[in-house]
Amino acid sequence: MTDPKKLQKELSLWIIRLNTDDPIERSQAQVEFEHWQRQHPEYHDQFDKISRFSDELKQLQETHRIHSQTLQKSLKHTQQSQQQLKKAFGRGILGIGFIGLFSILTYHYFPYAYYTADYKTATGSMQSFVLKDGSKITLGAKSAIKLHFNSQIRQVELVQGEIYVDVAKDKHRPFIVQSKQADYKALGTRFIVHQNRENSSISMLHSSVEASAKQVNQRQRVHAGEKVQADAHGFGPIQPIAIQSTEFAWQHNQILADNLALPDLLERLNRQHNVYFIYRASVLESFKVNGVIDAQQDVEQTLNLIKAQYPQLNIQKIGSHVFIIQLES
Repeated sequence: MTDPKKLQKELSLWIIRLNTDDPIERSQAQVEFEHWQRQHPEYHDQFDKISRFSDELKQLQETHRIHSQTLQKSLKHTQQSQQQLKKAFGRGILGIGFIGLFSILTYHYFPYAYYTADYKTATGSMQSFVLKDGSKITLGAKSAIKLHFNSQIRQVELVQGEIYVDVAKDKHRPFIVQSKQADYKALGTRFIVHQNRENSSISMLHSSVEASAKQVNQRQRVHAGEKVQADAHGFGPIQPIAIQSTEFAWQHNQILADNLALPDLLERLNRQHNVYFIYRASVLESFKVNGVIDAQQDVEQTLNLIKAQYPQLNIQKIGSHVFIIQLES
């Protein structure tokens, strides 16, 4: 009789392979899956679950024809499953069942806000846009924004990812980039905003911005050549940056990691690559990364460098797309 844990791992991998972005790889996976089905008729009920889940993901991927009812249903399912997911994850990653897996993939890889954004980029793709006010923006990989423009104000909500902004002048309408932790009101032209899991940061390239924390009453003026981070407790200390190096890193998909929490690095890498990182953020939060990281280099090479720095990490690769990262037992 098949080990239930082994079966769950196999089924999880089939779901990921059957929904990959690469049509050739997806077609090959479908052929192999049908062959596997014929070899294991005793898992008929599990096949039905995979089919239903795959159909759901296909609907999510039709970005411009997506049905809000389906997305709302998926989001509701995710929210209802949080406690069960946490409980399952605590027993070990291979104990995650279909509800837990659905929750992980839907919440992290098919987020509702991303699919309803006004501008977005795909995994591994940067793209530039000119807004209707003449401002120029560039979105990093798998990033998204919503616009709230009217006759009095220009607001850009950074849903996820990162944005490079070159603001067009309009003395009657202030330009504000909104992250989850702070609002950044442009008093100049060029800057970069990163949205991480628990914080956001702004790197000022020209002139200045007025930053306002959302969860505490705190304001901060950030000038060219400076960077500041905002979280639930307000702003951290202002840090100097090298403007040319910062712009070069942006243009060449480099991550300038300065005491960057490992989960935040994994999130950025995930926006560049069609891979799946499975981990507990609370466990990895204390692991900090420093240095210049080429976000487009092979993910496994990057993880090997992290492993060399932190040998207490156990990094397990499953197939070609899935990495489980946890502490050595």
